[in-house]
Amino acid sequence: MKNKKNVLNIVLIFFILSLFFRIDFRFKNSVECCSDDYDYFSHAETIALDGDFDYSNQLTTDHPYTYSKDNKIAPVGFPGSGMLSSPFLYVGNLIDNNLNSENGTEILNYKLLFYSLSSIFYFFMGYIFIFKSLVELNLKIKKYQLLLIYSGSGVTYFAFERFSMTHAFEVFTISLLIYQSINFFKNKSKWSAISIPLTLTISLLVKMSNYFVFLIPLIIKFLVVEKFDVKNNLTKNIYFILSTLFSSGLYAVISTNIYGKIMFNPQEVYSSNIKLNDVIGQNNYFEVVADLFNVFILILFGNEFGIFWVSPIIFSGIFLTLYDYKKLFKLKNILTLVCFAQCFGIVYLWKSTGASYGFRYLYALVPLSILVLYSKNSKLPRFFNLIVLLSIFSNLAILFFETTEQTQLAMYEQVNSFGVMANYAEVNYVTGVIKSFFSLDSYLIIFSTSFAGVLFFKLLITIFDISYIFDILQSLGLPVDNSDFIKYIENLSLVSISKIFTILLFLLLFSIYIVAFIDKGTKRK
Repeated sequence: MKNKKNVLNIVLIFFILSLFFRIDFRFKNSVECCSDDYDYFSHAETIALDGDFDYSNQLTTDHPYTYSKDNKIAPVGFPGSGMLSSPFLYVGNLIDNNLNSENGTEILNYKLLFYSLSSIFYFFMGYIFIFKSLVELNLKIKKYQLLLIYSGSGVTYFAFERFSMTHAFEVFTISLLIYQSINFFKNKSKWSAISIPLTLTISLLVKMSNYFVFLIPLIIKFLVVEKFDVKNNLTKNIYFILSTLFSSGLYAVISTNIYGKIMFNPQEVYSSNIKLNDVIGQNNYFEVVADLFNVFILILFGNEFGIFWVSPIIFSGIFLTLYDYKKLFKLKNILTLVCFAQCFGIVYLWKSTGASYGFRYLYALVPLSILVLYSKNSKLPRFFNLIVLLSIFSNLAILFFETTEQTQLAMYEQVNSFGVMANYAEVNYVTGVIKSFFSLDSYLIIFSTSFAGVLFFKLLITIFDISYIFDILQSLGLPVDNSDFIKYIENLSLVSISKIFTILLFLLLFSIYIVAFIDKGTKRK
């Protein structure tokens, strides 16, 4: 009976993952210039293919968005995600050059395919390390419930669809940092002492503006001391000290090779001088307080990706920290609020969601928010259940993204929720998602652009002639004369069975691991 249940769970999780796995950014032969996605891809490409940090093969001198100093040119995107994804790109390129008859010139070549799978790999590794962290803290946890909350954060979109962005990699490095910090302070693991500085370095390279990551080991220390009454000093540990020296040198070498100097200020990379003081200084005290409050409420509950609706786990993190007002001024809670304040401050500066899915500047807070939620679960079980319920909606909000006009980002400048003219805004997203539930086209788009649809239509193409397939679909009243759908079928006919099988195997392995193996050997201590 248990084996049958496991098989059903594996099939169910695989099907859900297949729906989240979208092909929009994959039915190409490379990541296209000159977007943020391309910047991160450039880092992976120069490392995996050129073996250096010379971007002359990736960036042309007339590229509109680059960092340049002393005849040195580099992408404005940070290098960490490219470093983490470069092994995947290397393997894909190796297959293209040695086993692929088309040498990687076709759509969804192995180089692009393997590169696109790296974000999913790190997304699940983040989940695994968060799961292990909660187990180490002896917290009550259900793996499917955690997966629901984790996937409903919004990061899923950047793992399964817009794979070249940094957010899945941010969540992974911070989840790993949390786990290693718990393992050191609870178990005094020398390997964790070694890995903490290295993880901090990689995390900073993934997103140089995430300064708050340096506070996480200290937050974890206070949490572990509260729960287990153990005191292990990290800063006096010889392994930590040696690793810190090595990691600092590694950061200096990488930074100097890319930027020609040791980079501490991410604004130099973006050539941006905007500062919080400049924004606040434009208004009087009462106007600033009112504006901060208004922005805060819009981030929490706004119709344009308000985190209560589309990233409930982040909402729970800030809410529960503030809710515990009797202990608000304990150092652990103050440090946690500083982490939230830094990310919320970025949204306040830009007055924007981030021109993609959700408030993407906040996604680095997901692992810390999960830690806060589960730490306080026993005190507020009804609130926990609310977050689980909202996470169902937030997962659906990802699936229904860009399926109807009400859930599409505007391709022209318009006034966003903060009253600022911005590209890629959608001020009625949350209500648009609800409306899209009642549109048949939404379900057709979700299915056809997902891996589940790829499997279905590839099977039809393999068995039947394309013209015959179109006749069948037309007889069912489906819009087969749509130019996008015609192009989709044409592209799908060019994708080899081996690539479809690679994706299938990749998603299936994670489904099996989650169902059958993730909780093996993780006993409460």
